[in-house]
Amino acid sequence: MIHRSSNPTSTHMLPLHSTRARLATAMLGYFILVIVLLTLYPFYFVIPTQFEIDLRVRLDDIIENIMLLLPIGFLYRLTGGTRRRALILGFTLSISIESLQLFLPVRTAAPVDVVANTLGAVAGAWLYDHLTARIAMTPAMVGRLALETPLMGLLYMLIPLLWMNALALEIEPDRWILTGLIGVSGAIILSDIYRMWGSQIGLRSQGWVGLAAAGWCLLGMSPGVRHIFPTVPLVIGMALLTVARAAFPWRITERRFERITLGRILPGFTIYVILLALWPPFRELTAWHGTFGLTDRIEPVNARYPAALLEYLAAFTVLGYISAEWRGRAELPLAQDLPRLILIAFGAALAIEALIGFQEGPGASFVRLCLVVSGALSGGMIYHLQRSHVRFLLGHPER
Repeated sequence: MIHRSSNPTSTHMLPLHSTRARLATAMLGYFILVIVLLTLYPFYFVIPTQFEIDLRVRLDDIIENIMLLLPIGFLYRLTGGTRRRALILGFTLSISIESLQLFLPVRTAAPVDVVANTLGAVAGAWLYDHLTARIAMTPAMVGRLALETPLMGLLYMLIPLLWMNALALEIEPDRWILTGLIGVSGAIILSDIYRMWGSQIGLRSQGWVGLAAAGWCLLGMSPGVRHIFPTVPLVIGMALLTVARAAFPWRITERRFERITLGRILPGFTIYVILLALWPPFRELTAWHGTFGLTDRIEPVNARYPAALLEYLAAFTVLGYISAEWRGRAELPLAQDLPRLILIAFGAALAIEALIGFQEGPGASFVRLCLVVSGALSGGMIYHLQRSHVRFLLGHPER
């Protein structure tokens, strides 16, 4: 943990407070935003004639709601917040969402969800405490292997992608191909981090990184945990792939290895983004067409989740994070890196919209293009906040 000076004006503590607070706000804010979008869509609020409250208790819903807020408690604890405050945060977020769902005709508020969500936030905080107590590392290494380690932030960013993909799987089971591509990216990141840092933190068995991979995948797949297929095969496959890569006899010798790893995941992730945008693929081709908005027709408000659009937006947020991390060691400030991020995001989004325009359906969308470019810039900004904190930690190894 970081020990604060008794002098509140200590110049050494101000940068830590600033970098940690900004990073925590960005990462927590991103996760909370995703949860709000998933639980309050379609934001069609009305005053009901009678409030409906679901008092049923279902085991699958309890598990899903616990897993949904587990990252919130973990991330909040990671930023220096106490376990008690993690409980308060989980309860406040959950009771706010459930209260607003009373005014959504397509939603039903449930008191058990508040309890499960709060338990999830507490479980996340406990998990952080348990891991830091069990893993042998210095306080500085704790920080670097948390949000501050190169690539760990990317691993966190992939979790909301898995959430939304799991929700879409309930409607389109064939999307497990997309889930697998996300899982492969996670396996590559985890195994490379293990080969670089495993021996330094006391993890000499590949079994531990396999368990970590399984837990990461299961956390991301939690919205679809009630479906044995494809959840179980994907979790097992993710763990086996991670262990297999971690067991390779060769090790990464370059300390700044993140660009090597990014180069390994980029082909698969690019295929994932393209398939996601064109899903379902192999639709009938038509003359190029498009619309200003997201659709060319008015549709009834009855969908439970905007999973496909949100997943596409989150995918570009991750793409922006990858683009920023690709040149992160160049130490470019955000102001100088922003034009490059805009060019990459706009070029990628424009190329994909051009392809979508030839597919049967609404076609290309100007609003969607603007949304995903904004998402990519948000991902790039989160990385720059992370790098600022890394630079502070490297300059203060005693922290």
